[in-house]
Amino acid sequence: GLDYGGPSREFFFLLSRELFNPYYGLFEYSANDTYTVQVSPLSAFVDNSHDWFRFSGRVLGLALVHQYLLDAFFTRPFYKALLRLPVALSDLESLDNEFHQSLQWIRDNDIGSGVSLGLTFCVTEELLGRVVERELKPGGKNIPVTEKNKREYLERMVKWRLE
Repeated sequence: GLDYGGPSREFFFLLSRELFNPYYGLFEYSANDTYTVQVSPLSAFVDNSHDWFRFSGRVLGLALVHQYLLDAFFTRPFYKALLRLPVALSDLESLDNEFHQSLQWIRDNDIGSGVSLGLTFCVTEELLGRVVERELKPGGKNIPVTEKNKREYLERMVKWRLE
């Protein structure tokens, strides 16, 4: 029979609905809504996640080439990653508004020696019930954040959260 693009469009639309569904663990909804998705930090624990991401990329590429609509909208940092553009502090707002506001406060205020804030070049995150410390730079847990180095700290925090 003749296609005229209808079945193909429907195929890509339905495939994308399942592929980018947060239920499967590869993607998650952004902090602001339930229709914009981003890569989930827990995707590292999904079986064959690398293969699934490669497949997702191919589906996305084919849909772009053939101008098919997908049932998925992505966050700005996701598009920047696809285009290999640098990320900025403002990109965090769509992912985690509270975290974005905290980093903005550090940027906009004089933190002096930073001792009162207790910040170092180290982050603590919880993954699947396990608390993990990650240094933002070698020896980071012993380097306090001060007014002099806060710009580097903010850049590393944004990079850690978005990349």
